[in-house]
Amino acid sequence: MIPRRRPLQRALKLLATLAILSTAAIPLTAQATQAASPDPVKDLGAPLSSLTVMEGAFGHEPDGRDVVYAVPAGENAALNVVDLHSRELLRAIPLPGAAGAWAITVATDGSVYVGSYTNAHLYRYRPDTHTVTDLGQPIRGETSIYGLTSGRDGAVYAGTFPNAHAFKYDPVANKVTDYGSLDPVQQYVRATVYDPDHNALYAGLMTPVARLIRIDLNTGAKQDVTPPGLVAKDFQDLDYADGRVFGNASNHLMVLDATTQQQITYTDAATGTPVNDYPIGARGVSNAGPGGVYFTNNMALIRYDTATDTVGRVPSGVQLARGAAIGYGWYTENGRPMLYGLGGNYSGGTWRYDPQTGVLDQWTSPFQYVGAPLMHTIADPVTGKIHVNAFLNGSTTSYDPKTGRATLTARQGQVEGWNWDSTKNLYVGVYPYGQLSIWNPNAPESPANPRVLFQLVDSDLQNRPVAVVPKGDRVYLGTTPGYGEYGGALTVYTISTGHLSVFRNVVHDETIASVLPVGSQVWAGSSIDSGQGTDPRTTEAHLVKVDPTSGAVSVDVVPVPGAASITELSIGPDGNIWGLADGTVFVANPTTGEVIRRIPVFNGKTGSADGALSWRDGYLYAVTGSRLFVVDSLSGTTTVIRDRGLYRLTQAPTGIYYMLLRPDGYTNQTNLASYTPPADPCPHSDLRPTVWTGNIDSHVVNRNLRYGCTLIDELPNAEADWPSHKAYVTAVGSKTSQLVQAGSITYAEGYDILAAANRSAVGR
Repeated sequence: MIPRRRPLQRALKLLATLAILSTAAIPLTAQATQAASPDPVKDLGAPLSSLTVMEGAFGHEPDGRDVVYAVPAGENAALNVVDLHSRELLRAIPLPGAAGAWAITVATDGSVYVGSYTNAHLYRYRPDTHTVTDLGQPIRGETSIYGLTSGRDGAVYAGTFPNAHAFKYDPVANKVTDYGSLDPVQQYVRATVYDPDHNALYAGLMTPVARLIRIDLNTGAKQDVTPPGLVAKDFQDLDYADGRVFGNASNHLMVLDATTQQQITYTDAATGTPVNDYPIGARGVSNAGPGGVYFTNNMALIRYDTATDTVGRVPSGVQLARGAAIGYGWYTENGRPMLYGLGGNYSGGTWRYDPQTGVLDQWTSPFQYVGAPLMHTIADPVTGKIHVNAFLNGSTTSYDPKTGRATLTARQGQVEGWNWDSTKNLYVGVYPYGQLSIWNPNAPESPANPRVLFQLVDSDLQNRPVAVVPKGDRVYLGTTPGYGEYGGALTVYTISTGHLSVFRNVVHDETIASVLPVGSQVWAGSSIDSGQGTDPRTTEAHLVKVDPTSGAVSVDVVPVPGAASITELSIGPDGNIWGLADGTVFVANPTTGEVIRRIPVFNGKTGSADGALSWRDGYLYAVTGSRLFVVDSLSGTTTVIRDRGLYRLTQAPTGIYYMLLRPDGYTNQTNLASYTPPADPCPHSDLRPTVWTGNIDSHVVNRNLRYGCTLIDELPNAEADWPSHKAYVTAVGSKTSQLVQAGSITYAEGYDILAAANRSAVGR
């Protein structure tokens, strides 16, 4: 036994001489190493410009020019004025604070009004002075204005979200009249139209069911005139012509007699049968012209003949090339009325139709492309490029960090969640269809790439796949329900067979916001969010364990009481579940769901899509609540790297993190940003919770002594080929002495580590 004790005794003597220097350990953690730079996040600029136009209006400038007005969506959006004949952009006038516009109309005095989001301001453009006046927020507390319509004496009317108001703006008196909230549950007045024959306003409500409200503007009386038996979730648009109210009710044409308030049954010209609805894929119908009113469906031009109440394709059977109609205008040319239209939403497609000859002309109007609000980003493990997707517009670009250039790729639609499988295909969850597609970004684009696998919006009322997790032969989806709906779903798609299982209300009335397959079971984190246009019915997010074959829930826990959303789940280096619940990181047992610890980062609620986690050698990087922060998984210490403006998180093969950035003063994330973590001097760290010397546990708490290097990393490698046990113990004694002297560990900890090394089998 004496030979075994001698190396320990020598080392203990050395430690004893350092005992006077022993202090409590002061580890050099990420907190100390991250604090130097005032802004460690690098702004890479806007990677994607786009043209997203929700609605257009046609009018005249004082110099006689016929023009089309539109507002391309983007940061501090601008009103574009384009000459219809010279086809040039005359001017683009900024609308400070507006991110875009769902509402635009030309008033009877020639003024152009724009209703914006997300600030819900009303802007007035005067063509005679080429100036815009910001009239402010007509109804305080609203975020969007919808359905602007022109009334008498230059007045305009519109609706709002999220409190379903209807209002009038009178430019003569500079006065807003608020008709109040039209529904205690529904949040959208999505469309309005003025009836000049009866001085009435019609307001179309949206989600969970379509409602049509008539307001008598002489008396202020409100009347529900929704046709009995109407099956629709929303009125997307309303128009008035020839004594009729035309409504786009969930993409079906509804026609109402404005005198009797009765629904009109009209004739389908193709079949000769009477119908109460007809498919419409357009922002409403045109004003009345020769032959009636016009609209589009499936890119075909359709006419509703108001003289005979008959609807069908125009006689010439013309087909549009780009986009459903989002605006119309009649102009007289050479004595004949011509119908102009704007196609949406992404190309500026413009057309002119001659009802007399049936001739259709089409061209591109030069609206101003702008930096697009961004929706999602993901690093390509093959090329290292960063794929970035645009909000609403749905365009996708690939940013090459080597060149700093971005290149447009296959258009996906608005991406809510995406993830790679083991074969380097990308599974993409797309709104508003509740759609899953498969895409290989490194193969040529074709009709089969990307390829739609399924959609859930009609079959299961799910529209946002916020969590997409491929694993093995399955893809797991967590989704939010559609507009006005409650109860998200966990969906299991089997790749080899195409079999689909949709389990709704796994957590009752809540969205499934995060998914983590573990063994034969699936863990899912929920959010109190439900479909857009709803208020939560629940108060806190749940972590549930689900059987993916039956949907049965075997474990249901609330890991962070009061948290609204569990937005990300991951398996940590300790084998436990690590999750993000609002501003708290929690750790849970992967079998029972029992919460092991909670690590608070900040207070505040987050939405169902607001969270991302990424592991890097024992450090957990995260973005949520606009913050980028890092958690030392051993100590639980947290460091907020940047406290504002960030969304999403992805790590490139280089180790650099990429995020979406909302620059200071902006309302949207329009830029790509990067963060380079500190160099890791000890890759593949030993992250066991206590310090082991070979086969012996010292019971000393393991931790990071400096960024990337744990206490075990700093000790002599027990796996090395030691010439003798004495050599190993002596090396451990020397290193622990240095660590005690440096104040990194205490004398007692050094003693316990050295004693464990002496008992180990290393070098024997």
